[in-house]
Amino acid sequence: MNDTNRVINRLLLAATGIALLAVAGLAVALIAVPDAGRLWRGIGRSATTAADGVFGVHLWPGTTLSLAALIALAVAALFVILLIVQVVRAGRGATSTVLTLSTPDGSVELDAAVPAALLTEQLKPVPGVAGVAVSAYRVRRTPALKVTVRCRRGASPREVADAVDEAVALLDSALGTTLPVFAQLVGGFRSRLQAATRVDTSTSAARPS
Repeated sequence: MNDTNRVINRLLLAATGIALLAVAGLAVALIAVPDAGRLWRGIGRSATTAADGVFGVHLWPGTTLSLAALIALAVAALFVILLIVQVVRAGRGATSTVLTLSTPDGSVELDAAVPAALLTEQLKPVPGVAGVAVSAYRVRRTPALKVTVRCRRGASPREVADAVDEAVALLDSALGTTLPVFAQLVGGFRSRLQAATRVDTSTSAARPS
């Protein structure tokens, strides 16, 4: 739940996957087809000769810079820029303000610590709840809360989810508005009941599906 550029992530994963598939396919062909090695060496020599004829020529007299070197530098620069953008954007979705109210005297900002304290106080006494962590993020420019509830071993996921629902409803009532909430239940029953969590926009809480 952050503002990381998912397009870059998917492009990198796709490129890595295609490269691994190509290597795996080549390895299988070399093992399964007897003449694959000889054919591959012939194709490699032809491709190398053609590439040298196109990219190995110096760009102008008196220089050792070739088109291949220029393309390699451009690709390396693009890769470095993408990495820098990825690092800079990673984690920028975190926010400390979850609500901004307009008043006749100006605007009032609600810090994320307020709903965090309210939810923690409501959930701590619940049987089966070992700990609560609340953080705030901006998802598509909209403030949202992530509530991670650590459950004790043997705790009922349904009872904990119901308690989260009630706590979120009390929070909405106290704030006078509805905040999107993503609830994640971890620990205890998780090893035996692999229930996925989801965002429930109707109740602003996540339940095991």
